[in-house]
Amino acid sequence: MSRSLRGAVTQAIRTAALPVIATVVLLAGCEKANVEAKTPGATATGEIRLSPELLASGQLKVEPVTATVEPIVIRTSGKGGFNEERLSYVSSPLAGRVVEIRARPGDRVEAGQILAIIDSPELGAASSEFIKARADLILAERSYQLAKELSAAKAMAKKDYQKAEDEYVKAKADLRRTRERLVSLGMPSQELDGPLDALHVRSQLNLTAPITGTVIERTLTLGQNVGGEAGQRLYVIADLSTIWVTADIYEKDLSLIRPGEEVAVQTPAWAGDTFKGRIEHVSDTVDPNTRTIKVRLAVGNHELKLKPDMFVTALVQTQGTATVLSVPLAAIHGEGLGQPYVFVALDDQRFALRPVKLGDKFDGRAAIADGLTADDRVVTAGSILLKAEAARPASS
Repeated sequence: MSRSLRGAVTQAIRTAALPVIATVVLLAGCEKANVEAKTPGATATGEIRLSPELLASGQLKVEPVTATVEPIVIRTSGKGGFNEERLSYVSSPLAGRVVEIRARPGDRVEAGQILAIIDSPELGAASSEFIKARADLILAERSYQLAKELSAAKAMAKKDYQKAEDEYVKAKADLRRTRERLVSLGMPSQELDGPLDALHVRSQLNLTAPITGTVIERTLTLGQNVGGEAGQRLYVIADLSTIWVTADIYEKDLSLIRPGEEVAVQTPAWAGDTFKGRIEHVSDTVDPNTRTIKVRLAVGNHELKLKPDMFVTALVQTQGTATVLSVPLAAIHGEGLGQPYVFVALDDQRFALRPVKLGDKFDGRAAIADGLTADDRVVTAGSILLKAEAARPASS
């Protein structure tokens, strides 16, 4: 056979074999893919497959994601402060010298309890004037009664009768004025209304607590002269059974906030306690720097655990609602490692690891803020099987 003829035959054979080779390669690839599809373990796409034996073992439990309609709760930070409606600044109504101190900072005092005693010449003068007014009224009343009798018997001129009557009215007015003065200074009414011969000039003023609460501040000392300065503050008393919390609300949440809505306050100092309260006031202005609105909360302070200036977290229970997705806590993995995740069932044999963003936890469940939908199903038991399969090299 000539060289040219031999080359032509070889070329013809190669041309005829190409379809056959291609068919063999294609069949081999399909067979490999078919084998891979039936092999358990992690695939190149990140899916995890379990063998029918493992699935039939009953170790794996899958539950649907739960979707519920819940009230919208706004979480914000705040700072505690005094309830200014239950805060009292105590000063002396008269000038005098401190002769006794009975209450000190930190003391719990009741309304009307004596805080200090002040010796005041002004009180002595007012007390003396009251005693004189009592005596003058007794004399004026006797003269008036006698004038009435004489006038009825036509034995007294009308002008003398009217003068006795005027003196009696004036004596009653003087007594009322001096009595009210002493009452305003803390003198007991029963002491002022006792027998005249039992009254005595009193110069010591009892400085009393106007409200029940805790002594927050005291500025007086023994022997100090007080009452001579305008606005002098001797004691500060605060009722700490409720405190005001000032919190910040973002503009986007303003429509959900209304006075009267319930709030729950928590603080790291008392991790196991929740303090209940309500929104009292929503500011009419926006802070131009933080773009937030100040909200004042009135919070019950059981056992006086909350302190003024303490930082707290406030949870505002609003009237708005939202659909909340949640899964059992058993479905959550990797939370302590930085990125929480769950195993999602793609079908009866295929699973995938899905990163999620968690919300609040409640009743053995965790709210899912991002990463899942209401149609997803998650693995709640037997995830160790999926972790083992995920650790195997991915099929290629």
